[in-house]
Amino acid sequence: MIEHVFDRESRQAADEIRAASDWLRELGRKAAPGVWRAVPEGALIRLRGREDHEVAVLTGLWAPHTADYLTAVAPATAYNVAELMWLCETHVRQGEMPTRLREALLRLARGLKSDVSA
Repeated sequence: MIEHVFDRESRQAADEIRAASDWLRELGRKAAPGVWRAVPEGALIRLRGREDHEVAVLTGLWAPHTADYLTAVAPATAYNVAELMWLCETHVRQGEMPTRLREALLRLARGLKSDVSA
């Protein structure tokens, strides 16, 4: 009985992850090219716009993370996250995904669902 409950929870989690992945992948396919892109140049990172104009120059310890954050809306990023979720879905369904990773993927999937609802 406990095993069946665990299997059902894994299937439901996998279904939610797959649905969010499909939605995010479709969003990435339909979106225009990213607004900004990061161009690393040694110790600094330049943010460039669509027409290659410079938006900002980032330096320091947090520059790479700040650039990742500022360019996260790029369709390529959305597509890559969707692909990662899609690749993990089978492992979640089969109960092979470590609990922490499974829960992180499920939180991501549910967060995407609530973003769609808003």
